[in-house]
Amino acid sequence: MHVRAATALRSVICRALTIVLAALAVLSSIAPVQAFADDSSQPVKTVRVGWLVNNEGFQDGTPGERLSGWGYEYLQTLSYYTPGWRYEYVSGTFTELLDMLEAGEIDLMPNISYSEERAQKLLFSSNPEGTERYFIYAKPDRDDLAKGDPQALQGLTIGCNPGVMQTFVGQQWLANEGITCTYKEINTGGALFDALANNEVDAIIMNDTTSSPSASPMFYIGSSDYYFAVPKSRPDLMDDINAAMSAIARVNPRYIDEVKSNYSAQNSGSSSLNGPERSWLKTNDNTIALGYITGRLPYCNEDENGEMEGSLASLATTLHDKFGITVKTVAFDSYKMMSKALSKGSIDVALPVYRDYWFAEQSGVVQSVSLGTISLTAIHTGSDLNKDLQNIACTKSSFVNKMHLKVCSPQRP
Repeated sequence: MHVRAATALRSVICRALTIVLAALAVLSSIAPVQAFADDSSQPVKTVRVGWLVNNEGFQDGTPGERLSGWGYEYLQTLSYYTPGWRYEYVSGTFTELLDMLEAGEIDLMPNISYSEERAQKLLFSSNPEGTERYFIYAKPDRDDLAKGDPQALQGLTIGCNPGVMQTFVGQQWLANEGITCTYKEINTGGALFDALANNEVDAIIMNDTTSSPSASPMFYIGSSDYYFAVPKSRPDLMDDINAAMSAIARVNPRYIDEVKSNYSAQNSGSSSLNGPERSWLKTNDNTIALGYITGRLPYCNEDENGEMEGSLASLATTLHDKFGITVKTVAFDSYKMMSKALSKGSIDVALPVYRDYWFAEQSGVVQSVSLGTISLTAIHTGSDLNKDLQNIACTKSSFVNKMHLKVCSPQRP
């Protein structure tokens, strides 16, 4: 919502800047590849890169087949800026690949935490590839652990990967908390989550690189930066990496955050119900009354059969199919009517609504995480935006009501 002319101008500038940056991103990703391809004298560098097996989210798939994961995407982007690089993927566990890297049997590994011991044999990128956060994960139904008391970990069996930074950090954290437990070493991240799902362990120590719908982060235990690493015998590769990382950062300083967010473990466990949620459903006959605004396609609408349709209708379908929850949908013509129904308890959930924490507090309701993002724009015919904003019209089913408009446009009477 444009409140002042200066704000509108900044918006135009930002949009123009966004377009320019997007164009630069496209050009910079194409130009290096074309330059290398057109230059027949450009030598090809075959780079043997470590590929972690069974590491969902970070490096998915088997070499020779379709590969994905945020670690894979970063490697591909890196290769767009490195002269003549061609990857040869070598599979193995973390311990196996690190040994091969130190011996010069492979040329590159991403996501390596720095230590003085490792620095004796390896070269690390000048800047971190990113920051890795470490957690103790457990099943979402472990209500005893969800209370946040570390003492609930006493006597449990905790799975961990051998020889990795997250395990060192996690075991030190547990020792500092006075926790006595049994450790079970498991070689890969995927196998670690499988062991948790199969009740072979009570909890696991893992980073936020990989995720699983059957695990929730219960305790934050620390973090560390991670880097690209090559053998000391390959300073040429490290020169390429440092230059490429700088080029990527110039185009998009938040590149790593954005690519990682697509695969991050930040939503681990969100597809499972926790204790309070299960208790609420039991009390309410496993039924949710969901109110929505009709005529708000593509988000939601009431079809000719009185059923909810639109993109948000999939939410009701997922709740039923995944959790067996009965969802009763109730259509409303206006946000005012829907808000009253929510306040009276006639419905349990209302959507879609404009996110406003102050308004939610005044209304006595709580808000979920965002389901999506929209842009609000003021359309006016006069030459004085500030004057025009003193007389605003909106439909009764608009995402923003009168209270929101007063906040967005305080000069409006």
